[in-house]
Amino acid sequence: MTMLPMMVALYGLALANIFIRSTMGVLAPELAADLALSPRMLGLIASAFFLSYALMQIPTGMLLDRFGPRRTVTGLFLFTVGGSFLFAAASSGPAMLLARVMMGVGCAGIFAGGFVVISRFYPSDRFASIGGTWNAFAMLGTFLATAPLAALVALTGWRMGFVAIGAVIAAIALLTGLALRDQPPGVDPASAPQTRESLADIFAGLAEVVRIRGILAIASGGMALSAGNTILGIWGGPYLNDVHGLDQVGRGQVLLFMAFGGVAGHFLYGQAARLFNTLKYLVLAGAAGICAIMTTLALLPAPGLVTVTVLLALLGLSCGFPTILLAHGRALVPDRLVGRGIATVNTGVMVSVALMQVAIGALIGSVASTADGQASPEGYRVAFGFIAVMAVITILIYATTPDRKPRG
Repeated sequence: MTMLPMMVALYGLALANIFIRSTMGVLAPELAADLALSPRMLGLIASAFFLSYALMQIPTGMLLDRFGPRRTVTGLFLFTVGGSFLFAAASSGPAMLLARVMMGVGCAGIFAGGFVVISRFYPSDRFASIGGTWNAFAMLGTFLATAPLAALVALTGWRMGFVAIGAVIAAIALLTGLALRDQPPGVDPASAPQTRESLADIFAGLAEVVRIRGILAIASGGMALSAGNTILGIWGGPYLNDVHGLDQVGRGQVLLFMAFGGVAGHFLYGQAARLFNTLKYLVLAGAAGICAIMTTLALLPAPGLVTVTVLLALLGLSCGFPTILLAHGRALVPDRLVGRGIATVNTGVMVSVALMQVAIGALIGSVASTADGQASPEGYRVAFGFIAVMAVITILIYATTPDRKPRG
């Protein structure tokens, strides 16, 4: 069996996942104007994807261990197809909120399922590097969600743009159902003990994962990591609009540099894991970088656009360690619990992202607005400072985690 069709499907799924979660950064000002959405509602809509994604992680991990990646990932991804078309037709904040919930549910199995496939089809010492390369490609979705998305929306409008996006996502769902496999050739999926687990066994396995030393601390890495999704996924666009006066295309161009930093970061973290033979200290270094960048943005009273662009690009680079978190969690759990182990870590990460986006929306909306109703520069500076504090908390918690060496 050739690996090519399956890996093409996995790469397409990952690209679609990152693209969908990142679209609000460019679209937020237009959606707010068209549907009269407040900053708080914008934050809820953006976070709905991540919250539903997070809440589905544990059930997804159970489904992956019980039914395998092919049925789990394909079946869930159909919700993303429906959510994309609903988003295009939404005429109110609640309808858009529901669409984002459906997208989050549909994407919930992609990374957990993909990493299960990688762990089964590739040697364990290549998990971080292959996963990092896969994640790096996925981050091209952030590219598509910046300047290219802005150009598409400028040409067709955001509704017709999402109709086209929904059609592409439907094609990826079809390819996934046809190409994805649960086990390498010669391995009988029914022979795996987890396929015969009862419901009680499934929950017992989940409890076993949670009790493993370090798993919950690894999940806390999402508090720092959420900086990237919070800025690129929703608040970067409004910040560049409200503080720097950039239009749709201008915002997309600046965020493109952050997206490029994210692509580079995902690739470099994966290679650094093998080079330096550590997982823990790469996460600590990334969290320290996030803290420094967000502190700088919080303290600068009026940073120029070039300074902001450079800092956002460095933020994208620093936030490139989600694969390291998942590899660290994978290294702590036995093979029979790999789905639940990866899903548990992913739950912590995605809950952190969802809560951070809501918190940032509340902070920005609670600080004095400008005369025309836009969020004030001070509100954004307070929000950036809050993100820096969360990165410090991540460092303190993660420092207690035992390291695992990718090589040996």
